[in-house]
Amino acid sequence: MGIFLRGLLCVSLLLLSALAPAFKNGKLSGTVTDSEGTPISRAVVIIHWDSSGSTVGLESNVGLGEDVRLQTGQLGAYSVDIPPGFYDVFVSAQAFSPSCRKVRDRPDSVSTFGPKLRMDPLVFRELD
Repeated sequence: MGIFLRGLLCVSLLLLSALAPAFKNGKLSGTVTDSEGTPISRAVVIIHWDSSGSTVGLESNVGLGEDVRLQTGQLGAYSVDIPPGFYDVFVSAQAFSPSCRKVRDRPDSVSTFGPKLRMDPLVFRELD
């Protein structure tokens, strides 16, 4: 029985190592700034997987089961490891108009999206 279990373990490890390269994560990062280039802390970043690529046979569109939501740090930066695929990245902050862009994340790479948010005209008029 011990030889059988060791053999099964070896076969399992070989199968996992063969599948591992197909599911290596990439990284999505960026710095959110205002129109003057000043970092915006506590901006909300929402990452939504666009599954349409996988429905037409694109095997590298692994994606996420649910949206990722995070906030930028003190210097306006964010970074997250995500599976390869196409994503809609939505960024918003109080008093600023939001920004959104489609990003393709590839295995073992770094994709970036660092929008410059503009002051929302409605908020700006209220401040005058």
